[in-house]
Amino acid sequence: MIGVAYPDARADAGQYVLAALRRSVSVTQAQAITRNMLHEIAPDVMVAVDAPDAWSADLIAFVQARPRKLIVFGHMPIALADYLRYRPAALPADLSQASRSATAPSGESRESAAAVRYGALAQALGGAPWHRPFERFDFADEWNNLGYGAIRADGSIWALAQAPEVPAEAELAAVVVNGERQFAYAALWDAGASAVLWFNRPVGPCDSFEWRLVEQFLSGYRADALPCQPVLSELPWGYDAAITSRLDCDEDVESARPLWHAYRRLGVPFTLAVHTQNLQRGGQHDILRELLADRQQGAVLSHTATHSPNWGGSYDTAIAEGVQSAELLERATGVPVRYAVSPFHQSPPYAMRGLIDAGYAGCIGGIIRNDPEFLSARGGALAGLPAGFVGHSQQCMLHGDCMLKEGDPLAIFKQAFDTAYATNTLFGYLDHPFSERYAYGWTDEAARIDAHEQLITYMRGKAQRPLFLHEEAALDFLRLRSLAQIVEHDGVFRVVTPFADTTPLALGVEFRGAHTKVETGKALQ
Repeated sequence: MIGVAYPDARADAGQYVLAALRRSVSVTQAQAITRNMLHEIAPDVMVAVDAPDAWSADLIAFVQARPRKLIVFGHMPIALADYLRYRPAALPADLSQASRSATAPSGESRESAAAVRYGALAQALGGAPWHRPFERFDFADEWNNLGYGAIRADGSIWALAQAPEVPAEAELAAVVVNGERQFAYAALWDAGASAVLWFNRPVGPCDSFEWRLVEQFLSGYRADALPCQPVLSELPWGYDAAITSRLDCDEDVESARPLWHAYRRLGVPFTLAVHTQNLQRGGQHDILRELLADRQQGAVLSHTATHSPNWGGSYDTAIAEGVQSAELLERATGVPVRYAVSPFHQSPPYAMRGLIDAGYAGCIGGIIRNDPEFLSARGGALAGLPAGFVGHSQQCMLHGDCMLKEGDPLAIFKQAFDTAYATNTLFGYLDHPFSERYAYGWTDEAARIDAHEQLITYMRGKAQRPLFLHEEAALDFLRLRSLAQIVEHDGVFRVVTPFADTTPLALGVEFRGAHTKVETGKALQ
């Protein structure tokens, strides 16, 4: 079991970290604990979130007692810092400006001068020489097609905690500004018989592909000498890539037909997320019924009733948006709707609570501009929400406006998939059907279809065993994974899956360097 300790002043960050861990190791294997439990029945793996200086002695005793793993997110307590030769310093005053990105023009990307640069030590946790800007945009000041959130310098839980130096041999990553190193961002120590992993942010890298380093630290780092924690893979067992995509029908539905036909020709499942005011116009229903004639290859999701920003601004309007949309879609197709896509990808917590009470099983959203708590490295249960409801962040928008004018037009989309592939991440991307008003930056349908075909060809060429899923199947798998439980008894781990599986896909588990198929109830080796 992983213990997660945080002071009351950082309960918000603590809850997001706890939820992120549970998305990886299941709800049974990550628990919030008190400071006092560090002395009584402390687990072999601990996460300390923005721990105060007064907790130093407790954490030092934890790592010195026996071989253990400690993860520190955010503030490094002063005596523990001295023990690890971590030298704190205040953040530079000009970092706030360097942390922000300019708006992206059509056909170009923009990113902040400040970035995170990983070094060779990242390979010890399955990482690479990654470059991760604090903030970047591929469309206006809204979308980051590479999928991660924003690192701030504003004192929030999404911001850097300090500007420290760590021993060179321990540094995983550094903050750079215009390419020049400034201070440490992440570190990995072998501290006596134990190991310590640190990230310079109260929430750690929970909103980024970098979360893979946390998973690898938990599941396999120094497996011969240190305790390890099984991690449930986000990829269905037997596949080395999983891809899902959709069209958000903001202004039209029927105009999705040419792209749908291209996907059928390629043998790739297709999803439509429907803003149901479009159904008031004639000629918008047939494609939905035809798409759902083959439930293995087609899915329909709700994209709300009126496409209002922030689900209308309240819990009550979110319920109304969700209920009305689901009723209209089921009336049009005869098929119940279980999942939603947030308008503008805005997914405030009250809207998710409203969707739960409206009967939904999950929601897709996530965008760097707002609602950072919804931008999660792994899909699954969200902080403070009940079991059975899942969120999935899909920020990669395949639009003509986002195709690069210089070099390979698809370079960013390929990079997004490459990163997902390298970090065992379920990859999702989206586009929109054309309308009379707006073509989303595409010159014509032929150019759009060609870009989609090129991306699919690239992904099939990169992966050995790629799995293409429509959104309902992808969310069903994430929901199965979120309900699975890892249980431990006398040092032996087993995975227990829900009785009512809604997906034919199997779970995989990573433990002590091995990746194996989950056989419910069987001991992991």
